[in-house]
Amino acid sequence: MLRLLNLLRRAFWQGFRHGIFMNAKGAAYSSILTVFPALIVVAWFLAETGTTRTFINQISYALGVVLPPDSRATALEYFSTTRHRPVKEIYSAMSVMVLAASGVMISWMTHFRTAFGMSRNPWNFWRERAVALLLVVWGIVPMAFAMSLVAFGNQIEIWLLVHRAAPKFYVLILWGLARWVISAATSITSIMLIYHWGLPRVQPWYKALPGAVVATVLWFPVTLGFGSYVTYYASYNLIYGPLGAGIALLVWLYLISIVILVGAEFNAQMFPRSIVVDGDERLGRGRRASDKVPAETPAVR
Repeated sequence: MLRLLNLLRRAFWQGFRHGIFMNAKGAAYSSILTVFPALIVVAWFLAETGTTRTFINQISYALGVVLPPDSRATALEYFSTTRHRPVKEIYSAMSVMVLAASGVMISWMTHFRTAFGMSRNPWNFWRERAVALLLVVWGIVPMAFAMSLVAFGNQIEIWLLVHRAAPKFYVLILWGLARWVISAATSITSIMLIYHWGLPRVQPWYKALPGAVVATVLWFPVTLGFGSYVTYYASYNLIYGPLGAGIALLVWLYLISIVILVGAEFNAQMFPRSIVVDGDERLGRGRRASDKVPAETPAVR
């Protein structure tokens, strides 16, 4: 435990040295450009299928879990509108969403390389963006599954109670535990995928796992703490007026980006040695003195 705490302390310190706040700002800016187009697409899909009224309570609960209170109210307004959105508007929203999400990945990948001591980027412009787009897909699918469990867990719970073959008490306890365990495992898997494929390197999956666990564990207290701060202490609406909810959302996305980057720094601290880049194995930060190449012995005259 002391070793893990020491690694976490070093991860925060190295992140500070590597400009974690600057990279998190870039990721947060791209993230907020992703959130609102995504809400437009989801709200349009529910409206076209006539299921908005059916799922509005679940959507409100899910947004309440992951967003600050004021931002949740702003997000719910997208689902309350009855205005018909043209298809070209949906295509535009989807394009902005994908491009902005890839910008988030690129900001994160830039910091990943710095965390592992990679002074240059072996990927060219197009390859880096292609990897970022793939990470958007691979990251969104598991996270959407986790959010579905959070949003529609109550409906699944009711179905289990109706068709239960065990006492009600055990159904509630077991499903409540399984619901959050599966959500946490899905979140860890999603972040681990980003860590593993977000670097131009080859390394075992278990080396990406510790940072993903750390990021997931930090995610919940950061979200709950910031939500409490916004509810009871912050005055974003007083300072920024109608933009207060958007500013609060931006700050929350900034904190989440810091959490993701700290997880990458944790991996770099736990496994700092070898990095394989395009078949070339190199030593990362934290190598031992015995690993250094000995200096040449001067010739004796």
